[in-house]
Amino acid sequence: MNKPDEQFDQKLTQHYKERKARTTLSASQQKALLNNASHKKPSRLSFTLQLTSLACALGVFAFIVFDSNEGINHAPKTVLNTIDIHNYSIIKTHEINPSGSYTSAITEQKHALDTQHANSLRLHQQRHIEYGTLVKVDNDWFIASCNDEVLVQIKQSLLSDLKGKHAVESNINTGDMLAMAHNGKGQIIALKHAGAGVRQCGA
Repeated sequence: MNKPDEQFDQKLTQHYKERKARTTLSASQQKALLNNASHKKPSRLSFTLQLTSLACALGVFAFIVFDSNEGINHAPKTVLNTIDIHNYSIIKTHEINPSGSYTSAITEQKHALDTQHANSLRLHQQRHIEYGTLVKVDNDWFIASCNDEVLVQIKQSLLSDLKGKHAVESNINTGDMLAMAHNGKGQIIALKHAGAGVRQCGA
């Protein structure tokens, strides 16, 4: 070692010894400090904090254990596992399309529409007389039906056929209440005035 390093080491050692002498407790001081610490009761606040920390740690541990077990043993829970989408006749779909635009669509379930159509057709075929008001005469006739707020359009081809069979009463004008006679298939077979007793829908 060279001379400056030796001097530095000596100074460092001397400084360490002085510092140790100042901070080291004598045996009697150590004994007194130990007695004080053993007789002093822990404060209520520190005990409460320790208890709270323990409870939180146990809660987090339990959550991690139970949550990971559920993920391993059970299929992930989704809304589709709890419902049957076939129970709904209309499904609204919202999405962002590939071009980045927000789009929404309404899909009507085919079986629901088929059922609804079959029921409507059956009800329509069961009716023998349907009432409505003639609201417009063009080449076609437009009759506002009293049933289900339906507008019935009778094309010129059917009108000509019914007139040829004398199944359309004469003197029918716009605003008149009409009776539309139907056959078992729901086809209109005659058009005539509703009669004196029926002046408006529901009467």
